[in-house]
Amino acid sequence: MDSSDAIVQGTSNDAAVSRESAARLGYINDPFIRHFVKRPLRRAPLINRGTHSRFDGVQRILRQFIQQTRGSDEHACGQIVALGAGMDTSYFLLRQQGLLPRRYFEIDFSDITAKKAATIYKSSALRALLPQDTVVAEGGSELHSAEYSLLAGDLREFESLVVPKLMARGFDCTEPTLFLSECVLIYLDPQHSDAIIEWITANIAHAGILTYEQILPTDRFGQMMIENLRARGLELRGLHAYPTLQSNSQRFLDLGWHSAVAVDLATYHEQLLKDSERERLAKIEFLDEWEEFMLLAQHYAFTFAYTSHSSHFAHMDIGKPN
Repeated sequence: MDSSDAIVQGTSNDAAVSRESAARLGYINDPFIRHFVKRPLRRAPLINRGTHSRFDGVQRILRQFIQQTRGSDEHACGQIVALGAGMDTSYFLLRQQGLLPRRYFEIDFSDITAKKAATIYKSSALRALLPQDTVVAEGGSELHSAEYSLLAGDLREFESLVVPKLMARGFDCTEPTLFLSECVLIYLDPQHSDAIIEWITANIAHAGILTYEQILPTDRFGQMMIENLRARGLELRGLHAYPTLQSNSQRFLDLGWHSAVAVDLATYHEQLLKDSERERLAKIEFLDEWEEFMLLAQHYAFTFAYTSHSSHFAHMDIGKPN
């Protein structure tokens, strides 16, 4: 494995540690993330607050998608594809609540999927939520079932490697499909991330995507952010190609997508969370780094886009208050 790939893969653990910290302190409701974290750490209040907004935004779109793709008989349809899923627990959270699409796919490097598969089988709580037809495949690096598939693949080889794996596990280009990418596409060279979006554009009639990425590389804070990541061996390869809210939404509109809206985390926290939720968060920990939190939050953004005016996506919106 390339050393830079290994460093990027390490961000999966960083995200899990942050999520476990937020869950343990009561910012978010995720009883499963602790199984994926061997050495829990208490993150700073501004990190916990940012993790909450990130979690809330992703769960909001997931639930909107499932609500919009369920028929009147509550029969599930649609597909969710988590790109670079890491140790994300959304599948288990949704399954616990009976809120699943017809198929749920997770894709990441084989080292990560192998660790995730092993962790799932070591935990009785997680293992109990797997579909009964789940089988371990590819030497322990994949899990296969009709409903849930954990797949090993390099996103830089999306069309040649990942797409055939998806198809083999029942992926259907005719079904409404939601793609998730949390701090994933930005680590790819633009030619590779663009290729993924172009494939989706060309092959799926009713597709939506939610991305969560860093923005604003040229101001003082953005430069410091890049330097800190570079000191760890991390390069945000797509940041300068799509540096702003406008450019993040425009990349989809330029390909003919029906709608694309980008919202930074500061706006999400201040305008899209309920007042009662912000009041609840304030009681968990005192946030005395308010200005620093807002500056940090201005440098992360959700982008939600969809390809068609299908009702499956027309009623979904990252910018709708809860």
